Amino acid sequence: MAAAVAVGTTMGTASADHQDFTMFPGQTFTLGEFNGIECAGQLTSNARTPHDRPGTAVVTTAWVAYFSTPCSVIAQVNWHNLDTNERGTVSSRVTTTGRGPLPPPITTGNQIAVDTKPGRVVLSVTTESLHFVAGPSVEVRVPA
Repeated sequence: MAAAVAVGTTMGTASADHQDFTMFPGQTFTLGEFNGIECAGQLTSNARTPHDRPGTAVVTTAWVAYFSTPCSVIAQVNWHNLDTNERGTVSSRVTTTGRGPLPPPITTGNQIAVDTKPGRVVLSVTTESLHFVAGPSVEVRVPA
């Protein structure tokens, strides 16, 4: 199983350089909850670092199962604050009630609040299940 690769975008230090929205490049291809092949699919993510939530990154995930529904996966947001050297993982169940990309599935689109403290933070999204490819990490600036 592949681990997330640390590549991302570097944000400037001035508040004028703050980027509120960052899309994670690629997807995480994974088996669903309990490692069942019937619940295999892909997880896509983005991160927001809004000024009205200081010290917090909000990661939104969407889960698309390829074969059966309803289907769930436990998404894990791994974070590392490069300025404080603190790190952690926050988990959330994401469920889909539709199958495949056509027609578009109905997904819960979970929002996961990650209390990272202000600074430069590297985020990655994986799952508790076996995953073949995890999307690359991103670096964001979490405002104070």
